Amino acid sequence: MPTNTRAAIILAIVTLAVGCSDDSSGEQPSPDAADAAADTASDTTLDASADASDTVSDTTSDTVSDTMSDASTATCALPAPFDHDPAYPIEVWVSPVGDNTNAGTREAPFATLEHAASTAVQGTRIHLMAGTYSGGIYLDNLQGTAEAPVAIVGEEGAVIDGGNTGLQVSDPSYLTIENLTIRNVAQNGLNIDDGGSFDTPAHHVVVRNVTVEGVGDGGNQDCIKLSGVDDFWVLDNDVSQCSGQGIDMVGCHDGVIHGNHIHDKPSSGIQAKGGTADILIHGNRFADVTGRGINAGGSTGLAYFRPQDAPYEGVRIRVVANVFERVGAASGAPMAYVGCDACVFAHNTVIEPKTWVARILQESTDERFVPSRDGLFVNNIVVFNTADLRNGVFVNVGGNTAPETFTFANNLWFALDDPNFSGPSLSGGIPAPQDSIVQQEPGFADRAGGDYRIGTDSPAVGAARTLSGEAFPDYDGRCFDDPAAVGAFAAQ
Repeated sequence: MPTNTRAAIILAIVTLAVGCSDDSSGEQPSPDAADAAADTASDTTLDASADASDTVSDTTSDTVSDTMSDASTATCALPAPFDHDPAYPIEVWVSPVGDNTNAGTREAPFATLEHAASTAVQGTRIHLMAGTYSGGIYLDNLQGTAEAPVAIVGEEGAVIDGGNTGLQVSDPSYLTIENLTIRNVAQNGLNIDDGGSFDTPAHHVVVRNVTVEGVGDGGNQDCIKLSGVDDFWVLDNDVSQCSGQGIDMVGCHDGVIHGNHIHDKPSSGIQAKGGTADILIHGNRFADVTGRGINAGGSTGLAYFRPQDAPYEGVRIRVVANVFERVGAASGAPMAYVGCDACVFAHNTVIEPKTWVARILQESTDERFVPSRDGLFVNNIVVFNTADLRNGVFVNVGGNTAPETFTFANNLWFALDDPNFSGPSLSGGIPAPQDSIVQQEPGFADRAGGDYRIGTDSPAVGAARTLSGEAFPDYDGRCFDDPAAVGAFAAQ
């Protein structure tokens, strides 16, 4: 799918015409300095020489093929990845019991992925056969084309275990990585980067159906790390137990992150910083993420921005039709706007958020940076316990931000522990919320069982603010009605 088509779909959900009134005053704690410093320290491209030497499934996975298709055939479909109909004339096999002097056939496989990759040309698909491969794998310059891509595909039971980084790929193009498990890694689990050449980004990359678990030693180490990657898709992966971020982007552009299950104690679920722009985060499930479910922006060393002169940490980061469960216990929130310009949190279902529902922060304060501004928090369902919110504050606002430019509108708020709840009070300079639906049971199919679909009798039905050119599906891949329901699911 061409970049301009994806950008059109992403930009279609930004415009709202909303009247606002000012609601001033409220606590403004300083940004999380320790977190910011840790993030900055992680932005360098990993040293290739250091590494070279040494299933929980989500229902969205079942619908991703229906959700993604050419926009010309389905008005609400997500843009299809470049490899939706690939052809690989060259097939190569690797096995832990193979030999690099073999022919690389299924009957006589190579022993290492590094050797197989060194033989790969355009149109090559590398099969990792079942077994355990030692981590610390470094590959570079895997360059396919649209007509002849390159793929690394794990067969059932293919595992990369251990190492400093499990698998690092530098400067790829038209590359697919799928059907792998990466585990027990000291630094980043899967690392894809531009090789430090900022003017020639990695591009056209698909990461699909990869399980990454058990990453990090307690520091800022990420399950999936993308640095300087453009035109990419991160689809249907299972990410857990990272001491850093589940998916971390530095200077990435024009990407779709869809159908992933991010759970069990990553410090943040997805982070988009360092000049990252035009990212659609759609149809993912976040459960028990202790920090920020989405960190839209962040804190990046100036040397690592892509482009180098970007005046924002993130711009046009769109978070649409996701589910968040019990996110934010460690001073976090489902959504954090952190030096982010025109970022959107829309049509999400948020269940029992911890500490705050959202944060508005500024962690990069060099004079070139615009403040966090023009954010939208609209058409969401938020089911919460008032006791879980710090000092009763719904949105935490930090200094050097522009909270007066934010819009909170057409959200359904339901307190589980306060039948007399009368609506959120937004402080810190955020305008008063518009058209809230307050203390009406959303009518989930089975909240205790984690099924947040709604029926046609839900108060969420038809309650959404119209977003300009509303061209995206719900969590399950179905088009929203017009007017749409609030939350992640169309009525059924």
